[in-house]
Amino acid sequence: MKKILFVLILITSIVYAQEFTVTSTGLKDNANLEKTYVVINTPGKTAEQNYNNALKYINKTYKSPKDVMKGDVKGEYISFDTHVSNFLVVKNSGVKLPIDANYSIELSFKGDRVKLEVINLDMYHSSGYKVLFTGGIMSSYPIYKKKKQKLIRPETKTDIEFYFNNKINTIKGYLLEEANTTDEDW
Repeated sequence: MKKILFVLILITSIVYAQEFTVTSTGLKDNANLEKTYVVINTPGKTAEQNYNNALKYINKTYKSPKDVMKGDVKGEYISFDTHVSNFLVVKNSGVKLPIDANYSIELSFKGDRVKLEVINLDMYHSSGYKVLFTGGIMSSYPIYKKKKQKLIRPETKTDIEFYFNNKINTIKGYLLEEANTTDEDW
């Protein structure tokens, strides 16, 4: 009985998990590599509730929320930019190099679903070299080899997936948050 319950829980978590995976062409939905976005299900929520909770996430996460917001259509769409210092570390010829990142997230709201897409992901070292999903080693730090699409930086792939999947879970936590209906004792 315990084995059956464990298998059911495992299948449920796999089916309902919203995760990105790093491919040679960029971030893709782990469940459907055709999609460059994930859909977060928010049972019982409306598009407006999801929109308001997403705004709460941005306002509580960023020092200057107005500066990071790039697009806002009430109840339908939000776009915001993020800069991350020391986003990850790339090993290059035995040297560990800190990589910064700039990216935008677009959130679209439809009923009890939120579409999350990472766009304009730019990962770079101060020397000008960039981390690319696929590329040549002379001008960048590629994750996949250009010709055969062979994975050559598995640690970098894992680090990017870990970061963005945590980001999805954090945003999902805000989206699923219940409205505070009780007064707090100040």
